Amino acid sequence: MKRILLIGILVLSIFSLAQAQRNTGQRPSKSGDQQQRGMMDPVQRVERQTERLTEALSLNADQVTKVKAILTKNAEKRQKDFEKMRASGAEPDRDKMRENMKAANTQQDNEIKALLTAEQKVKYEQVIKEREERMKNWQGRQGGAGGPAQN
Repeated sequence: MKRILLIGILVLSIFSLAQAQRNTGQRPSKSGDQQQRGMMDPVQRVERQTERLTEALSLNADQVTKVKAILTKNAEKRQKDFEKMRASGAEPDRDKMRENMKAANTQQDNEIKALLTAEQKVKYEQVIKEREERMKNWQGRQGGAGGPAQN
């Protein structure tokens, strides 16, 4: 009986230590789901964006093809711009990067809107608002512009 009680306490202690280790506030390992989303290559990201827009806007096959082409073109441009910035070795100007990204998003949104019906455009405006809200929340957590810094 004492052995069973001792084994139970040992198992409970190990579980408690493992749980405490999980909550240390450290970043998740690279195998985590969140890390996987952040490390998505441009092709995967375009596929995911296309799927989401297809579902949200009820795109037809022709629209899907054209939206995917727009997203792919912009993803490739962003990748080249990012690689150019990294190759320069200089400290990036975050304000300039933010403005460039906003301009690229606006251009992309306009190209996509040109393919949509009136009903789809209304839905797409909602998608854009949700994206902007997510960015504001993300910047707030990171201490960037658009939100208070977290200490």
